[in-house]
Amino acid sequence: MKKTQIKSFSTGGGANLVGGGDLTESALNAIRQNDLPIFCADAGLLAAQSAGLTVQGVIGDMDTVGKADVDSVHMAFIPGQDTTDFDKSLALIDARYILCFGFLGGRMDHSLASFSSITKVDKPAFLIDEVDVCAVCPPHLALNLPIGTRFSIYPLVPTTARSTGLAYNLDDVALSPIGMVSTSNTTATTHVQVWIDSGVALVIFPRGELQTILDQWPFSNT
Repeated sequence: MKKTQIKSFSTGGGANLVGGGDLTESALNAIRQNDLPIFCADAGLLAAQSAGLTVQGVIGDMDTVGKADVDSVHMAFIPGQDTTDFDKSLALIDARYILCFGFLGGRMDHSLASFSSITKVDKPAFLIDEVDVCAVCPPHLALNLPIGTRFSIYPLVPTTARSTGLAYNLDDVALSPIGMVSTSNTTATTHVQVWIDSGVALVIFPRGELQTILDQWPFSNT
């Protein structure tokens, strides 16, 4: 393994992060086409190398990858089981935003842990699978989207929110993971705004809207 310990990885813009979960051909194509640096969370390195991706760094406790796997890759070794390799990676990558592939699908407990992980950092981290894009909703989110676009809000804790432009607006609704949620909501106008007044909620869109969302995301407001 690398003798020099890398303490963090920095990019001037966005970054890809590859995990050890489901990594489909469409995900690999998206990574190849977005021209962002590629980092891996431990086992994600095996999938990335198998697909021929050029990896800038690997992060984690390295309980999956071996010496031969990381010999040609910068490594940030962080021992311990109190945090996941996804947690470790999000903390060490200094980027404007992170596109996260291979962290959903497969084991349900791993997917749930991924939702938790993206709430712990102050940079936007977008979880991406074959169907959806998911991120922590910022305090104020304003987007222009086609009418009828799926726009789900899922609270992780009791949450109060307001909105305009949704089929079912959120004003005066007490959102809770064990009560009212706002999944399968849609845009009723081309301009949508959401305010999270208290609590924490995920916002979920169709994957096909990813670039539109990135182009309008309030990066300075997260």
